[in-house]
Amino acid sequence: MWHKDDIHKEIYDMEEEMERREDQMRFAAGMSDFFSIVLGVILILILILLLISLGNWLRHDIRTTVLSLDIG
Repeated sequence: MWHKDDIHKEIYDMEEEMERREDQMRFAAGMSDFFSIVLGVILILILILLLISLGNWLRHDIRTTVLSLDIG
């Protein structure tokens, strides 16, 4: 038979378990946010490098085109 103290202990244990799970979920959500931000920054840097590369290619291509028009 259940005693009042047993019921209180069971409720306390259930609340502790719920708090533990909430803490784990908060930690997982925080880590997910962190990795998403890091991945986003890496992708932005890659895109900036691609834009710089495109700019250099265009500048070289325009210079080559202008020089070939001057010669011809």
